[in-house]
Amino acid sequence: MSQLEPMVKKLQAMTSFDELPNFFSTMQMQYKYRFCGLVLWHANDKQDIVVASHTDDFKAVASQTALRQICLKRFTPALSSELHPALEFVSDSLVVPLKGSGLDAAALIIGLQPEQAAMAQQIAWYWSIVANYLYEAIHRFMTAGYLEDTFTLTCREQACINWAAKGKTSWEISQILSISERTVNFHLGNCIRKTNSCNRQQAISKCVAGGHIHI
Repeated sequence: MSQLEPMVKKLQAMTSFDELPNFFSTMQMQYKYRFCGLVLWHANDKQDIVVASHTDDFKAVASQTALRQICLKRFTPALSSELHPALEFVSDSLVVPLKGSGLDAAALIIGLQPEQAAMAQQIAWYWSIVANYLYEAIHRFMTAGYLEDTFTLTCREQACINWAAKGKTSWEISQILSISERTVNFHLGNCIRKTNSCNRQQAISKCVAGGHIHI
């Protein structure tokens, strides 16, 4: 279990949920777990599953309705066999509850090999530490998404991105709005920054999705 620091650094460097499946896949292969994944329950009853691979064993644990209630009540990891009869018995899996803002409950679920079950206490301690950083990453992803959805544009920024959405170049927009091309690029740059986008096209898409402009 000497790989804690590199694992934490990976989590701290992540910027989106899309990176988690590869992270879990790496952990699964490195430690020879049967599966490794995450179940998220949001306050609006929406459920998200992030897993290296959707095995039948993982589904057997993740699909149980009692799992959510268990994670709402527990703060410490436990083997699935220890949670019986609330959780129908399945081959040994480690359930690590996560809690935090924006989440109703969450569970990191790790499928242990028979020989790993004897080390369950040590493995649980290890993943309890990792779970804190995993939650920080999830919170960061969710906060970023919230900021993207709630950005505001000035009237001039809105005008520039609106014309850009209609296919106008920066020079054409400058002629339409009677401002310099440099000023247009400044406002479009602000739109890209505020929407956390990589380019003008992505900013346009997010502005349309957020109702800031209409094509």
